[in-house]
Amino acid sequence: MKVAKLSGLGIACFCLAFSQPVKAEMLTLGTASGGQQIRLDTNSIQRNGNTGSWWSGFTYYLGNERIQAEAHCGRGLWTVDGEEYSPQSKATENMLSIVCSARHIREVEDMGYSVVFDPPSNVRSSPGGAVKCTLDKMTVIQVYVEPKNGWYSTQACGGGWIHESQIRAFR
Repeated sequence: MKVAKLSGLGIACFCLAFSQPVKAEMLTLGTASGGQQIRLDTNSIQRNGNTGSWWSGFTYYLGNERIQAEAHCGRGLWTVDGEEYSPQSKATENMLSIVCSARHIREVEDMGYSVVFDPPSNVRSSPGGAVKCTLDKMTVIQVYVEPKNGWYSTQACGGGWIHESQIRAFR
């Protein structure tokens, strides 16, 4: 327990130090090949900015077991305690896709990040227009924060539009 004195107020605060986020953003990804539910703590994803690193640390849950892992995005695998794993289910494929697409997130004015949560999802040339491409995996994409009649402009697929029903905010 840590005691902190609030500046100039003469008030002491008894604060607990947590080794993990107090409020994790859990994203349920589906079922692993062994039948357990896979959940990803999106707050735990190590953000590398534009360092070019292929590695990103993260935490996921296999059933009720909390697991610390590292993704090697260039090789399409992750490691836990030195043991390598590759996707054996859609859930673990999505887990790796989200971790690898989120590792380069950086704050940009007027931009936010969203996860494509129920693929396949179409990115269109204009709101309601022709399909430019289809996003086949759960992935994190950059979007402009102001929608136009329920459509968000995105840089995905070289630039286009995605409907709000296909995405949710990613923290």
